[in-house]
Amino acid sequence: MRRAMPAAGPARQSGATLLIALIMLVVLTLFAVTAIRTGNIGLKIVGNQQSQKLMESAAAQAIEQSVSNLGNFDAATVVNPTTVPAQRICVNATAGQAVVAIPPATCTSGTQVDVAPARCIAAKRQVGGSLTQAMSTYENTWELVATVTDTLTGAKATYHQGVMIRMLSSSCPGLTS
Repeated sequence: MRRAMPAAGPARQSGATLLIALIMLVVLTLFAVTAIRTGNIGLKIVGNQQSQKLMESAAAQAIEQSVSNLGNFDAATVVNPTTVPAQRICVNATAGQAVVAIPPATCTSGTQVDVAPARCIAAKRQVGGSLTQAMSTYENTWELVATVTDTLTGAKATYHQGVMIRMLSSSCPGLTS
């Protein structure tokens, strides 16, 4: 006699495929979150570098403007380096905005750069000098310090620039030989 087989019903499933699919989904989600975070960090780094370059450019423009004014290097008119700051320069200011202001005036547009008075830090007698005159010339080294204030964040950065100017003797104020 043959025994009748029971009717085939749904077989019991263990769910291994579902478990593996869920694990893969979690791993892919972690990869995506990591990629987004890495991208955001990279974007912040690039933004900070761009801001730094803009501040460096503004400081360079302000220092160039100060160097082009020879009154900043005249022994008779040089401001005492202990005063803060001698000039406030508005870089990339809109039309009608004063480019150079005396503090405490502030820049209403553009980037605000405070330039300290030029300070003579070294004097060296020029070799050769003049053959026709008794006076000698000196190569004087001046230091200019510019402090840039970021308009968005209020962050400040200080830049130092040296400049060598050939001048007559004893025209390096504040320098004791």
